[in-house]
Amino acid sequence: MISDARLEASRVSSRAAAVRNLAAFLSAIFVLGSLAVASPARTADDPAITAEPRKVITDAVVQIVAILEKRDESSETRVRQIEEIAYEIFDFTTMSKLVMARNWRKMETQQRAEFVVEFKRHLSRSYGTRLDRYNQEEVEVYAAQVEVRNDVSIKTRIIGGQFDDAEVAYRLRKRKDRWRIIDVVIEGVSLVSNYRSQFAEVLNSGTIEDLLTKLRKKNFVVESEKGEKSAKADSAS
Repeated sequence: MISDARLEASRVSSRAAAVRNLAAFLSAIFVLGSLAVASPARTADDPAITAEPRKVITDAVVQIVAILEKRDESSETRVRQIEEIAYEIFDFTTMSKLVMARNWRKMETQQRAEFVVEFKRHLSRSYGTRLDRYNQEEVEVYAAQVEVRNDVSIKTRIIGGQFDDAEVAYRLRKRKDRWRIIDVVIEGVSLVSNYRSQFAEVLNSGTIEDLLTKLRKKNFVVESEKGEKSAKADSAS
């Protein structure tokens, strides 16, 4: 008979895995529900700095929720609309630099440009299509905190659904008078750190070209599978 302790450990492990799936980029910010009224900040906050990045997140969630609620439109159409918003508010170049860390300096200009493109494709196409998980959850934007380098973390909490009470924080950095997201942290798990570790494993035994090849192949497989599913859905309708 399984002990209560083992059952609890299994439950916690399962939920942690589910939350990590939620952290898969676009679903972390987009496959949510109607925005709850923001409560007072509960951590160190400087409104003179945090007001603008807080508005970026709040506005994005409101726009994306409106897209998700368009059940009369195809998933592909809604994904494209969501991606357009993502491309505006995520700083993929800075994210790529952070993910590659010291390896960024070893890359040639062409490799850097290709990595940004493939990493962007990987994030959006792998995770931005999970619209079926949307079940009208709410999102509470409850705090804003100034970080080192005057980055700002906007902290949110999911209310209801599979990921009830999961904490999602968006780290934004201001460049050229624009606040853009450079990392997403789910239940303490950083998207940037997670990918940095994954890519470091590839680079420990291979080259930058090996990494780019793996990204290209993975993106091709994901997009091919998505195309097959869309074709089946069209033929069934």
